[in-house]
Amino acid sequence: MNQLYCFHNGKIIPSSEAKVHISDLGLVRSYAVFDFFRTYGGKPFRMPDYLARFRNSAANLRLPFEYSDEELSNIINELLVKSGLKEAGIKMILTGGESEDSMTIEKPNFFIQVMPLTELSDDHYTDGVKLITYAYQREIPVVKSTHYLNAIKLQPLKEKNAAYDILYYFDNKVLEVPRNNFFLIKGDTLVTPKDDVLLGITRKVVLELACDHFKVEERVVDLNELQEADEAFVTGTTRRIVPVVQIDDYLIGDGRVGEGTEKLIELFQDYINRF
Repeated sequence: MNQLYCFHNGKIIPSSEAKVHISDLGLVRSYAVFDFFRTYGGKPFRMPDYLARFRNSAANLRLPFEYSDEELSNIINELLVKSGLKEAGIKMILTGGESEDSMTIEKPNFFIQVMPLTELSDDHYTDGVKLITYAYQREIPVVKSTHYLNAIKLQPLKEKNAAYDILYYFDNKVLEVPRNNFFLIKGDTLVTPKDDVLLGITRKVVLELACDHFKVEERVVDLNELQEADEAFVTGTTRRIVPVVQIDDYLIGDGRVGEGTEKLIELFQDYINRF
């Protein structure tokens, strides 16, 4: 395996040497933001969108961040070359930094990490997956923070139910999956939650691609609508569009991957091929 490298506060170093101090707010308070994107054909995909979201997360948590998009692009390209990966995941992390009182932001720590990608097996796309619902809403949903306490705590529940992932809802509103956005299809209408969720970049691309083929609604999704859906799927950076054929104990539609989802998968692949 090739030596992997990361960027840390102005220097490119081997990833194995990256460290934070025991007083870092990211460690002691989970006070940190991150973002993650990937390459296609060796090129970072929709990088300006991911950088904009990262800046928004940092601003919401009052974390100073002064790198320009051009500087970040140059650093990322250098990391990709040094790591020698054909395709890669790129993670940016901005922590609260060392803090004497464990509450005050002083000098944040910034990392960019390049890593191999992990792909799903083909059967996830051809056969679809199962989700289970759970009542929970993330704190500050518009921020992509490193705070994944609930998602990690619920891993045994997910495994017990042989589920691909957990679909959060709150006050009877369908929200999101811990690392993905959620969509459903009813007839010729594509529906996705709009508020109290992290607005994913893959979600954004799907909405762009769908507008010529579906009626599109970004709105509140009632929990009861799940059982009325003809199709459902989740979207995410690494795994793109993953069909959902079961939620809890009931099937979505006829329990098979639907034509609308297949169409969107095809449109997304065509978009990647042109990228």
